[in-house]
Amino acid sequence: MPDLSGPLNPAGGGGGAHLGQGPPSTLGAVHSRPLRRLAVASLGLALGVALGALAAMNVADAGPNDGEIAALHDEIAAEEAEIAVLAQQVGTIEQQVSDLRALIAEGDQAIMNLEADIAEAEARIAAEDHELEVLPVRIELLADLVIEHYLELDEPTTVRHVMAIDSYVKNDERMNAVLTQSAEMTGDALESLRTQMLYEAVIDAASDELDQVYAHLRLDSDRALSLYDLVESSEERRLIAVGDRDEGVAAVPALEGRITSSEDEIAAALAEVATAHAAVGDIQVTIAAARTEIARLESLNVSKAWTGLQGRDTGRPALAVKIDNASAARPQTGINEADVVYEEIVEAGLTRFIAIFQTTSPGTVGPVRSGRTSDPILLEGFDRPLFAYSGANRGTNNAIDASPLVTVGYNDATSAYWRSSSRRAPHNLYASTDRLWATHPDRTDLSPAPFEFGWLGQPLPDSAVAAAGVTVDFGRLVADYSWDGSGWQRSTNGDAHYDMDGVRVAPANVVVQFTPYGRSSADNRSPEARTVGSGTAWVFTAGHLIVAEWNRPDPARPATITIDGELLLLSPGRTWVALADADRPEDTVWR
Repeated sequence: MPDLSGPLNPAGGGGGAHLGQGPPSTLGAVHSRPLRRLAVASLGLALGVALGALAAMNVADAGPNDGEIAALHDEIAAEEAEIAVLAQQVGTIEQQVSDLRALIAEGDQAIMNLEADIAEAEARIAAEDHELEVLPVRIELLADLVIEHYLELDEPTTVRHVMAIDSYVKNDERMNAVLTQSAEMTGDALESLRTQMLYEAVIDAASDELDQVYAHLRLDSDRALSLYDLVESSEERRLIAVGDRDEGVAAVPALEGRITSSEDEIAAALAEVATAHAAVGDIQVTIAAARTEIARLESLNVSKAWTGLQGRDTGRPALAVKIDNASAARPQTGINEADVVYEEIVEAGLTRFIAIFQTTSPGTVGPVRSGRTSDPILLEGFDRPLFAYSGANRGTNNAIDASPLVTVGYNDATSAYWRSSSRRAPHNLYASTDRLWATHPDRTDLSPAPFEFGWLGQPLPDSAVAAAGVTVDFGRLVADYSWDGSGWQRSTNGDAHYDMDGVRVAPANVVVQFTPYGRSSADNRSPEARTVGSGTAWVFTAGHLIVAEWNRPDPARPATITIDGELLLLSPGRTWVALADADRPEDTVWR
């Protein structure tokens, strides 16, 4: 077991570091320390002291943009509340506009009624004016008639006297009867009687005539009074009609003023409504932009399970390919596209890679080499992954066949493999990842990922210390990783390790998983990595070293990396795992 006392007690180390960022200013001090060989004897005590000093790691479940997303949601809620307020105000204003329009309609109707009343009053005035023009003429005609009747008063006396005398002379029977009666009287009396009779006859006739004239005069008087009453009534009616007209005319401007005022209020209200609608439109644009930004930020929060990089997972199983790492096999093809690469010890202190692909397909991968009994033990935890290898001895094949692995090896999917003429066998077997996946198109399940990822800039645990690199001596092969500010550049046996495309191997994370090794039951010369159990893990991420623990109690699940019982979050990107021999911790040195 390695001695961890050195990295856990650096001057000013650890605090404030972030995933995906370079080390703080303590990097120089850490660089100045010499390479140290790890003493097995001091490991237990040092680890206990170190872990006792570690602060609990806060593993955030939230994404890096959740705060901003929450703020945008709050902004949207506020904007929607503002829209609700504006909508309520618009509803109130529209009700006011409706009421004002009703008032205008009532005003218009009232004006129409007034105009009808005014027209009716003016018709009455015209009628009375006509009547008042006619009545004086009638009165004047009546006056002429009255004068004529008064003139008739002078005529009756003279006429009646003549008529009486004439009757007497003509021996009128009536008069003769009177005269015969009067013959018996004395002369004086008779004379007196005749005079009296004549007088009375004249008087009676005159009285009758006068009675008729006075009767006419009385009728004329009654007619005159009636005409004057008609004039008075007509004038009164005209005054009433004029008053009605003037009152109606006077009321119209007030109603028109109220209508104009209401129309002005409606125009102002409609302007407010238009302003409110414009504000709602602006707010809706803001909300749409906020929702677009939320979608963008949420898409950034969506990361692939196997790398933590932005994007959505592809529904397919993990594809594990056994890749040669002998000097004749380098540079390899496709290794930089692998999500996770395990490096395990094989015979004679050499190593081979198990490159696991899930998020990407490099197209071509190789050289593909034979399997070992370490492989089914390690890969069983990834839920029936596809396993590509060139072949194996009988014991290893039996172990693979007995495991849950789905073999897509050379013997199972020959059409997916070919040999390159540019290299000598056995370092020239290549495979197509697309063809290998195509052998099981029904598999759309996502294999469980071995690591959890944070986001760029997420704070590291307080126990993280700046590290420039780590060297793992497997025996005849030495792997070295040096932090370059964005990844851990790999060198193999002192030479920079490139892939076939000339790209330097530089994963975002390097995990040194101190693993017990035993002897393979298929070949006593072959070491077998015992990856079920627990042990120490050195996690190199974001320019720092974090001492953690790997745990895999269940062979059907991948190992977890924890610190103080909490999952450790790695930097987004690809991860290489060195299955270093736990019995030789001194062969692993960090700097």
